[in-house]
Amino acid sequence: MRLLSQSLINGFFVLKESQKLLESDLKKYNFASKIVLKNNDKNFVMSFKVNFFTILMLSLLLESKIDKNRCVLYGKIILLIRQIVTSVDNVLDKERKGIIFIEGLSNLVVENAMMTLICQNILTEDIIHLERKEKIGNLNIRLLDKIYSIANGENLRRRNLYDRYPSMSYIETNIHRYIGGELLDISLFIPSLVEKNEKLELFSKGLFKIGMSLQGLDDFFDMKEDFENEDINLATSEYIELFSIKENEINFENIDSKFTKNYIERIISLAYEGFELLKSGGYPIDRSTGRFVLKKLFILRGLKDYVHYIK
Repeated sequence: MRLLSQSLINGFFVLKESQKLLESDLKKYNFASKIVLKNNDKNFVMSFKVNFFTILMLSLLLESKIDKNRCVLYGKIILLIRQIVTSVDNVLDKERKGIIFIEGLSNLVVENAMMTLICQNILTEDIIHLERKEKIGNLNIRLLDKIYSIANGENLRRRNLYDRYPSMSYIETNIHRYIGGELLDISLFIPSLVEKNEKLELFSKGLFKIGMSLQGLDDFFDMKEDFENEDINLATSEYIELFSIKENEINFENIDSKFTKNYIERIISLAYEGFELLKSGGYPIDRSTGRFVLKKLFILRGLKDYVHYIK
């Protein structure tokens, strides 16, 4: 546990430097006084609550023995990708989430569109720098292809696209693969291409598994919400198959307790598989510390009542 804690703390210190680098870039814009970078807490515990996965990514990069200065640059790239994906989600969900905001813009679509343009501009500059230095072409195009696949996975969630409710295998292959696995794994996409590091390849596979697990959990807790929003859902699909019913026959207020237990435990097992891959790459995590991390994530997500399923 001590080694994992130290690794995460090291990632936190790199994150702070990445945030400073990003703030410097944001100051170049004429309206910089209105651009606010949030979630840049100096306290590790506070930052851990909102930046856990970014800190994890950076600790993985450090564990891969990548030069610290390069890790700081990759950290900035991770923050930019994180905001771009979040801004797109914000437009779809009519929300104002993320780490970068433009004060004074009351129209959410306008703010998120501007935020995407700003982040993409800075990101493109960084990628061009990497391409020239490392002599690797088309990084930007390959990243955009990756982002498109995630966006398309989100697009495929709409219920009206299907005559009948899609199967679990379809959802996992065509939707969760992108909005779960690749959405988490995308943070290591650029460094994996540039560094060609064997450890990063293992870490990337581990993150993909963890991302699939987290999306599976989100689907369980969003069953009712997704039904009301007419989005398809992995847990709902399994429920339909298990009980041979239609989605409008499900009592979302009273989900079968045995189903709940089996589903959550099966999905959590995916996260443990991901932790094992991280461990095989030399990252200081095992089942015990992985269990601790999962419990913390459950609590941070307001799922304290379900922590007992983590074994």
